[in-house]
Amino acid sequence: MTDNRLFINGGKPVRTREFRSKPYITEEMITQVASLMREGRFTRFIGSPVTGTQEIIKMNSVNAENLDYSVSVIGGASVRKFESDWSRIHKVDYSVAVNSATSGLLTAMLALGIEPGDEVICSPFSFSASATSIIAANAVPVFADIDLDTFCLSPVFAEGAISSFTKAIMPIHWNSNAGNLDTLLTLAKKNELKVVEDASQSPGMIYNGKHLGTHGDVGVFSLNEPKNIMTGEGGMIVTDNIDIAVKCRLIRNHGESIVEEDAPDDLLYNCIGYNFRMVELLAEVGCEQLKHMDDLNKIRKNNYTYLVKELSNELGDSIIPQKITHPDSYFPYTAGFRWLSEKSGIHRNTVAEVLRSEGIPVASGISRLMSDNPMFQKQIAFGKQHFPFSYTKNFDKRKYSIPPLPNARKLQEEEYLGFFQIGWPNTPEDMDDIVYAFKKIISNKESLVKNQVLRNAIRFVSGR
Repeated sequence: MTDNRLFINGGKPVRTREFRSKPYITEEMITQVASLMREGRFTRFIGSPVTGTQEIIKMNSVNAENLDYSVSVIGGASVRKFESDWSRIHKVDYSVAVNSATSGLLTAMLALGIEPGDEVICSPFSFSASATSIIAANAVPVFADIDLDTFCLSPVFAEGAISSFTKAIMPIHWNSNAGNLDTLLTLAKKNELKVVEDASQSPGMIYNGKHLGTHGDVGVFSLNEPKNIMTGEGGMIVTDNIDIAVKCRLIRNHGESIVEEDAPDDLLYNCIGYNFRMVELLAEVGCEQLKHMDDLNKIRKNNYTYLVKELSNELGDSIIPQKITHPDSYFPYTAGFRWLSEKSGIHRNTVAEVLRSEGIPVASGISRLMSDNPMFQKQIAFGKQHFPFSYTKNFDKRKYSIPPLPNARKLQEEEYLGFFQIGWPNTPEDMDDIVYAFKKIISNKESLVKNQVLRNAIRFVSGR
């Protein structure tokens, strides 16, 4: 007879083995990186003007791959090859490798000419860098609520957040999902707003015939270790606009020393000594990773599809998968769900606690809504005078406000369950462990509900 007792009730946990996605490493990757180390080729950027700089900085990424330069303003052979490969795959003219997606988002903002005090609309449901990159560009994030089904920025709430100071919208493709991107693009065009796609979690994915990251004016991907494609740390900026690409390349690599004296002032704006360069070693890792992107993405899709089907069969309408707007080309960074406590009778927090005790890692939301970060609650960023919130062109401290954001708060505090462990080396058999843990929860529902009632009573009596 199967022992369905929960671990917290004296049973055996579903899983004791490590359960996570891991970086995909091949012998070829190790060989290539080792070769660069023996050669002593760690970086090949030069941050000063040399012969050919002004022509090189305008070249599209595919053409730049074959430059016969050991060093250049746009990097060495491995960086240029990585950018060229990325451009070919994503069908975009310019790819600019940087040392993180955070610096990539900042670079994108600066390249678009976002001015101090300008407003940029974004979702509150993301990693903090999505919003802090706006602050780093001396602009101000305006939080608009999400669509509770897609987990992405709601066009309705985004439209309501537009003011005369709004200059851009940042759609965030949470868990690799585009959400209602087409409607946001239409909204941006109607209001003459720039679009920065935070496509951090979405390499190789197609929405309405185009790759994610290439729909807006500029897109940014993350390459840090947990992502679908990784270089350890790193990011990739993409655009089809030569002016944006040139500016991104300047900002990435000490553009203040590269711009010529007789160049227009527009070329110098926001080039103030940044160094966001990617080293050759990590670019070489990226080149090797891209060779396996389709296979790695397929693993994610297969595991996700299997998990959704099995959980839906077992739990019915107690668990609702994130609504995906490009299901044919969806390779999720994280498998996201809404847990409906009123349907199941068991609170989301209880479910998450039990899953973890059974050896199943699970995210019950993000660390906190970006809008709950003290930086935004207290309007403290640069210096003690509340800059850029207090920038006199647009704001005084009393006028900046954060809306209630009921959908994002509901998802964060009551419903969200996310599983990171759906990439390599995990298989559908590993997904069965997640499913079995839920089965144990349902079979022990009565005791879990009693414990919830008891804990709530204790909190009420103790006033906590």
